[in-house]
Amino acid sequence: MTATEAPPTGGPRQRAPLAPPADRGATVIRDGVIGRIAARAAAEVDGVVAVRTRRVAGVGGGRGAPARVRVRTSGRYVFLALEIAVAYPRPARRVARDVRVRVMERVGHLTGRSVRHIDIEIVELRRARRAH
Repeated sequence: MTATEAPPTGGPRQRAPLAPPADRGATVIRDGVIGRIAARAAAEVDGVVAVRTRRVAGVGGGRGAPARVRVRTSGRYVFLALEIAVAYPRPARRVARDVRVRVMERVGHLTGRSVRHIDIEIVELRRARRAH
């Protein structure tokens, strides 16, 4: 910089103040998204395995999703029903408890909503495959 140059002006840019939250709009999170978050969180728990798809007229019955999820929302509150499969011989109650904790934590953190209730149904115990 020479003696005739002016120093840079400003510095960090100042942001305009934010409008009140009620005036900024809302973020809409659809139930399907909440269901996917819950299913993914359940899959992260040790002992949860993919639920087989249901067979209809002899068709289907292959590998399915980590959990089947039904979602109901009311304002900021979320109510969930999960169907999971547990790897045998894992303790089913412990796995269900861990799923409940993980799903509540992840759904709450990622959506900002409060999970008020989770029903967990263990629809299948699946024996782990042995390596030959």
